[in-house]
Amino acid sequence: MTLSPTYSPAPSNRSISLERSSTVLEQTVEQAYLRYDSVLTEPLLNRFDPSYPPSKAQVVPSGGRAAAWFIQLLPFEAVLRHFRRGGLMRHFVRDRYIWTGLVHTRSFAEFDLLREMWLAGLPVPRPLGAAVWREGLTYRAAVLTQRISNAQPLALRHEPSVWHEAGRVIAQMHQFGVWHADLNVFNLLVDANDQVWIIDLDRGRRAGLTNVQRAENLSRMLRSIRKVVPERESSCWSSLKQGYQSLANQG
Repeated sequence: MTLSPTYSPAPSNRSISLERSSTVLEQTVEQAYLRYDSVLTEPLLNRFDPSYPPSKAQVVPSGGRAAAWFIQLLPFEAVLRHFRRGGLMRHFVRDRYIWTGLVHTRSFAEFDLLREMWLAGLPVPRPLGAAVWREGLTYRAAVLTQRISNAQPLALRHEPSVWHEAGRVIAQMHQFGVWHADLNVFNLLVDANDQVWIIDLDRGRRAGLTNVQRAENLSRMLRSIRKVVPERESSCWSSLKQGYQSLANQG
């Protein structure tokens, strides 16, 4: 099976592990609700629009339902993602969700979970901003995260050591109590130093993770391997499980 990279290398080698001392700010602008990291040094609302010229947006060829772009966002390079529906609903409603309060919106919930993980030192991209556009009983949403330099999806890597590290990172996420709603070979990225990063925490949550939920996450990962890179199940899957157990047994 031939795969095309989901994430092309970022042109900058800026470290993603920057100082973790910023605060979260909120603002309402032009009927949009914004939540963002105070490290950002410029007006933000336009940055959620991929057509904004200074962003120099480039489409992320992810193959998923979410519309995503690489953008320039001083002092960072970032990923902008607009939330899109999946399943049968996508045929009727492309990008609208039922309003049940700002804290429950997809973008704010993901921003908050990512920030909690990032502040704890877990390998996730730094959350930079979240936007919500409410119209009556529905809303649209988008999120901004820092781009991970020189990264490619786990699906493109075959080294047992990398898959062992992927298993260890999943176990680290589980020890922190986080359940990933869509754990698969494209939502784990590997950078130039073979560090594994967890991305796309949409619908993820941190609330009393059970053994059943842990097992379900791993089963989802196995299904992803069998669908995308079935030839690697015998070698890479066993390495991932070993990596998972190497940390899980310490917990």
